[in-house]
Amino acid sequence: MNATNAVIFGAFGSLMEFLPRAFPTLFPHCGGGEWSIRAMWLFVMGAVHLSIGAGYILRFHLVPAVGRLLPSSGVEEAGTLALPVARGLTSR
Repeated sequence: MNATNAVIFGAFGSLMEFLPRAFPTLFPHCGGGEWSIRAMWLFVMGAVHLSIGAGYILRFHLVPAVGRLLPSSGVEEAGTLALPVARGLTSR
């Protein structure tokens, strides 16, 4: 996936969530409930599409950009433990 695909995923997700609100006559209520199964499906799949697109943009574009902006400390591996040096072992 690339950034263009992520934006398209987000756009389709927004469209899926917008359609039942914009055209309620296309999504008739079923049974005694207030929701249509079609409208619920579009809402859930719209949320999935939005989360996939937003997750990609956050993970691969926003997090590295923020990391480049923040000052880095001189320690490369802060918080790790140094392994002890093995003594008395010889390699053959």
